[in-house]
Amino acid sequence: MIRPTFFHPILHRAYGKISTITKNKKSASYLTLTLSFLTLSFFGLFAIRPTLITAISLFKGVADLQKLNLEYENKIGSLIKAQSAYEQIRDDLPLVNAALPSTAEFSKLAKAVEKFADRENFNIAQMQIDSVSISQLPTSAKAYDFGFNLIGTGKYSSITSFISHLLNWKRIVNINSLELAQEGSTTSGNLRLTLKATAFYEP
Repeated sequence: MIRPTFFHPILHRAYGKISTITKNKKSASYLTLTLSFLTLSFFGLFAIRPTLITAISLFKGVADLQKLNLEYENKIGSLIKAQSAYEQIRDDLPLVNAALPSTAEFSKLAKAVEKFADRENFNIAQMQIDSVSISQLPTSAKAYDFGFNLIGTGKYSSITSFISHLLNWKRIVNINSLELAQEGSTTSGNLRLTLKATAFYEP
């Protein structure tokens, strides 16, 4: 067997040691197995690496999806609670909207006040409503208000019934002040009412 010649001393010494080991069959078998294992491990790492990266990405994706699913379940639960709460108050919503409408509806207020007066034989001589914005206000949780004043005449019973209608009206009306005075002769029995009030609405 021709012995190869290595110019580099380290390679020459390494070859000499390996030759010594391979002369012994048992040692040669161990060396072969070791080199085979190292070779398979080295190349196997490169073969498995993309699979490991893919598996890690999938595990991370599954965790993100589980987190997202939990968030959606919480939102669905909140919607179900909101729906249940809405069902409980749905029949009362018309009353809420009547008490606090989304617009000023000053014309409806004027007509309702006139209707109450006609019903109780109370004569409105003058009615004034404060200026109200007719443009659509932005939706907010703030309630807006506007004032209205009126002067009218009638019997005491007519006036008290008229005021009772205002106080018991579905729409929220706050009476700020009222003044009663004798109207005309004492025999007429008529009184003059001067009333200042405030109505509210919530866009």
